Amino acid sequence: MSTSKMDPDAEGGWIGYSLKITQHLLRQRLDAELAGIGISAPQNAVLQAVAANPRISNATLARSAFVTPQTMQGILVNLERAGLIVRSPHAVHGRIIVTELTKAGRKAVQAGAIAADTVERQMLSNLNPEEAKLLGSLLRRCAKALESADDRSKV
Repeated sequence: MSTSKMDPDAEGGWIGYSLKITQHLLRQRLDAELAGIGISAPQNAVLQAVAANPRISNATLARSAFVTPQTMQGILVNLERAGLIVRSPHAVHGRIIVTELTKAGRKAVQAGAIAADTVERQMLSNLNPEEAKLLGSLLRRCAKALESADDRSKV
């Protein structure tokens, strides 16, 4: 294997490798920023998702936080123990569990959004606004291409 392909500064290097390095550094910075709030990046993703949709299912929460449903259960238990969420049976559909933010959870959502914005601004600080917009668009197109390939392989 050519090590030059794994050098993010080398011309002709693997873009995917550069993307992974960026994602890893982004996660490290986000975790460091969120540590002051007392939550992790997956917990922040869950709190943000619950804030946007209080009736969100555990499976959808797991997808939004990039974790398995089993891991999501652990995250929810920890958020509940920390007093950031409350879970209760749905009033009509008792098997459905409704997750709601507590007052402390709403504060954590606000602080988590500020932390994520701070880290994203830092990540994009060497790009002008047009480049940042283009990067977002290109990454969404790359993701869509991979999703399409995955969909075709399931046929």
